[in-house]
Amino acid sequence: MYSRSLRLRWSLLAVAVPMTVTIAATGCSSSSSSVDRTAGSGSDSAVAAARKAVDSRLGAQTFKADLSPIDQIAKAKGKKVLYTAISLKIPYFQAVLKTMQTATADAGTTVDGCDGNLTPANIAACVTQAISQHYDAIVLDNIPVDLIGQGANALKGAGVQIISAEGEGLPAANGVTYAGTGGPEMLQTAANWVIADSGGKANVLLVQQNDTPLQAKYVQEYMKPTFDKNCPACKVQITSITAAQLNNLGTQVSTALLKDPKINYVLSEFDANVQYIVPGLQNSPRGKSVKLVGAIGDLAALQRVANGPYQRAEIQVSPSYAGWAVADQTLRVLTGAKTWDRLDAPFRIFDTSNIRDVRVAQEAIDSGVIFGGDTWSSAFRASWRLS
Repeated sequence: MYSRSLRLRWSLLAVAVPMTVTIAATGCSSSSSSVDRTAGSGSDSAVAAARKAVDSRLGAQTFKADLSPIDQIAKAKGKKVLYTAISLKIPYFQAVLKTMQTATADAGTTVDGCDGNLTPANIAACVTQAISQHYDAIVLDNIPVDLIGQGANALKGAGVQIISAEGEGLPAANGVTYAGTGGPEMLQTAANWVIADSGGKANVLLVQQNDTPLQAKYVQEYMKPTFDKNCPACKVQITSITAAQLNNLGTQVSTALLKDPKINYVLSEFDANVQYIVPGLQNSPRGKSVKLVGAIGDLAALQRVANGPYQRAEIQVSPSYAGWAVADQTLRVLTGAKTWDRLDAPFRIFDTSNIRDVRVAQEAIDSGVIFGGDTWSSAFRASWRLS
């Protein structure tokens, strides 16, 4: 029953027609390759706020949190967790799973992986597995709970705890505990980078993913309000895409640039889509003058920033941090300890002002060195009384 509901919801989202919508007016160009501290009106308080937000994330980051202790960590011993990612074919989620398995080992908790594989049928199968194989908890990573329909009630009825991971940082509600890892804040920071770099006068093409309600919510309730607040003079246009339509994204971008020659920034909600955007810029006579910005990406994104000429900024968090944070929240749920609503994730901006100061390599991303070092695992372990 719940798989039928999920198929219906997913199909309704997948048939959304790509479209471009203008949501603000006026804009002009900017030419600097990293954030321009002199462009626009330096006295404008909104732009100044955007610049401040950007500056605070350019340097090495340190994780700080007032974590309540897990006094009865022994309760986690023997517990089983099914980590269900939207796609385990994506290296980022593979790294999160591996980190969770390592992090929870000393607590005696087993974490297995289940691949959602970007399809409703696979996600439903993972839900069924969690129930039939008597898992104590299921982690839904980048899979909104409402997309599993009646599967949520089936999980609750079977006594399987639900952790919604790497989405919004929200208080636990309706039998669901949330484990946000800074995604909305990273997207707001990406918007602020564009605002600061343009001096509050950007003409932005914002690429929105439309496969889940949460993806649209990231744009409509986090990114767009950031532009509304800190850049009233910016022009922001949204072009929407689904996973099934990604091969058309380059054409959508080049068409938008042809239609509006004043577009000078392309901001992608997810870096996984940037590889499809770059051909659109390559096919446009103006492509090299348009600044591409992405968030929540991987090694390829950082390499694009380092090597040019298209991507100018990238906002990332270590998958190691994400794995530890999700593991911490999961252990809290399993032991009945106090959970947290939101942590200040140690994400970092990389642009031409600092990319040469770090080693752009997968190991540096996975270990957290590129973000300022692993300052989180010891903090989490200390709260578990395992340090």
